[in-house]
Amino acid sequence: MNWNRSINWNIKLHGYKKQKMEYTIIKDGADCYPWREVFVWWPWATTISGNRIWWRKVYKRKVWVVWGTGFHMEPETQYATAFDLLTYDDKNIVKA
Repeated sequence: MNWNRSINWNIKLHGYKKQKMEYTIIKDGADCYPWREVFVWWPWATTISGNRIWWRKVYKRKVWVVWGTGFHMEPETQYATAFDLLTYDDKNIVKA
């Protein structure tokens, strides 16, 4: 079961990556917010570069990920270090 998702029993959020589906990130929609500094307490946070992080200050934003024909979308919380923000510009990035 996927917790903290809009539909817990529906398609897994990262299933589109396994199937190589195209996706789009909506960063200015409803319930989205820009990068802001937070402190990560627990080790299950993963940065946009794919590194696991915990017990550090990082940046966090909430976006919507739309994949397939645009029918299905899910909220995604992304974490990044300051280096990640400088390296990845503001590309459409989703890491598992």
